[in-house]
Amino acid sequence: MKNYKKVYAALILAGGLILHGCNGIFDELAINPNQPSMGAYFTSPSAVNDAVMTMYGYMSTQRCLGASGSKTTIIRSDEASSNSDYGKPGMFGADLNASYYTIEQPYTLMYTTASQASYIIETAPSVDFSGNEELRNAYMGEAYFWRAFAHYYLLINFRNISPIRQMPRNGDDYVRPLEKPAAVWNFIQEDLSHAKELLPAKGYWDSKNAGRVTKASAAALLGKAYLYRSGIESYYGEDKTTFYSEAAKEFADIIDGKYGAYDLTNNYADNFDVAHENNEESILEFQFLGDVDNAGFNPGLATSGLAFDSRGLMLPGAGVGYEGVVHNWLYNAFVNSIDKDGNTDIRMFSTMIFNDLDANIHLRKDAGGQSVRLKGPGGYKWEELYPAKNGKEGFATVSNPLAHPFKAGIKKGIDCSMPTQTEADGTPKLIGVGAGVKEYVYNQPRAHGVNWRYIRYADVLMMYAEAVVSGGAQASDMTPLQAVNKVRGRANLSDLPSVTMTDIENERILEFALEGHRFYDLLRWGKLSRRFAELQESDPNFKKFVSADDFKGFVTNKHEWLPIPINEVNSNPYITENNPGY
Repeated sequence: MKNYKKVYAALILAGGLILHGCNGIFDELAINPNQPSMGAYFTSPSAVNDAVMTMYGYMSTQRCLGASGSKTTIIRSDEASSNSDYGKPGMFGADLNASYYTIEQPYTLMYTTASQASYIIETAPSVDFSGNEELRNAYMGEAYFWRAFAHYYLLINFRNISPIRQMPRNGDDYVRPLEKPAAVWNFIQEDLSHAKELLPAKGYWDSKNAGRVTKASAAALLGKAYLYRSGIESYYGEDKTTFYSEAAKEFADIIDGKYGAYDLTNNYADNFDVAHENNEESILEFQFLGDVDNAGFNPGLATSGLAFDSRGLMLPGAGVGYEGVVHNWLYNAFVNSIDKDGNTDIRMFSTMIFNDLDANIHLRKDAGGQSVRLKGPGGYKWEELYPAKNGKEGFATVSNPLAHPFKAGIKKGIDCSMPTQTEADGTPKLIGVGAGVKEYVYNQPRAHGVNWRYIRYADVLMMYAEAVVSGGAQASDMTPLQAVNKVRGRANLSDLPSVTMTDIENERILEFALEGHRFYDLLRWGKLSRRFAELQESDPNFKKFVSADDFKGFVTNKHEWLPIPINEVNSNPYITENNPGY
């Protein structure tokens, strides 16, 4: 499903990016003889498929989850910092306001996706599928799924939203009152229940359609919605009803194989590279294209507009001004996680780039007894990328001095086997040699094309354990303890004798670091404000990676949510004030 060439054609036919508050756009399209109407577009199964694929395109474009949404999701946590403008909403500085464009872009595109989904839901039943109801149901299920996901993303990030419950027919349909979060949760859960019923099980889609959602995708997101709703609303909502048993049941159905066989990959690292995308652990995976030649940021071009942009994830020293670092508490958490053979937790090597020659790192041995080293871009080791000077450690030689206090850079989202810049024969390009040491400079950023495995089977196991430990009924023969130990077992960690919520919280740090879940874990556990206050007090370098005085600190009762974009506030008379603090 990496070939999205049809997506933008479908997007254009569908009317382009539909923005909120654009009164009259539908009237204009109706009288434009060069613009096909939406009604004329939905005339065949292939046309419906093009419309469905457009929703995947909206999600994967750089202005949605490819850059703006993904960096905001990842960097807002306590795990890492970025000086990319796409990561700035997570740096809690002066730039975090209702006008900031990397907040507005995914907001708009999520609503665009929901509008497209609603049109499919209302129109596909009238299209002639020549008796192939399974295919019609699959397309309808995808529409229900992506409408639910769009609202789920909006709800957990912006809190106060107004759902699109039907196809918008004119500009006024985009101006709707905000709804209570409980009503939005109900809407999401209803859509996902429809999606689960209509979508095919694993194995229906062929290899050309790898990455399209299935019943397990819907069940996993539905369980996640039940789990997140239970925690978030307990701390921030008026309706504090919990749904832990419902969440456990959805996860249990996946664990028990109701929708097909899912399992952990043998190698943890297979979840974060290009070669092993859409593997047996993948349940919901956003598809991205790689591009080594066109590093320009040009949404709308197939060569770069549907790519996972490297900006915001590049390593210190990349020389492009878009770098990311891991906070030292997370580095230390991995250093302190030792497996049954006395080695450093293998997951650390897929999560961050760091000095693996440090005395605190215990390297495993290969079959020949050689230490297995961590390799960075181009296959180079730490000392080749960051040669030490004057006895300093960490990123001592990096030109950006703000990187110096940090011990690691972000690795997830970067496939280090793929060259950043290549010679004509495809080999990595060295920029120069200094002091007898090769100095590899990432002269030009690239879109690595690493898919975002948004929900993995490991997450289903851990969320199942959390739901039951939090009070839900055990819905599978697998116990919460067995689920957690299965995840730990892949990392060769010792089995826990019993499992508590603290154990689950600690294991989620190690298993899912830098995958975009941590902020929302803290949010639903009611620990977000306390955690940020603790790190601001104990770590003088926490979030200090843009400028010395840019970080303003996490503000309780404000930074739990993003501001509603100013364009939406100005165009919707039902919004009389923004989220608290903005």
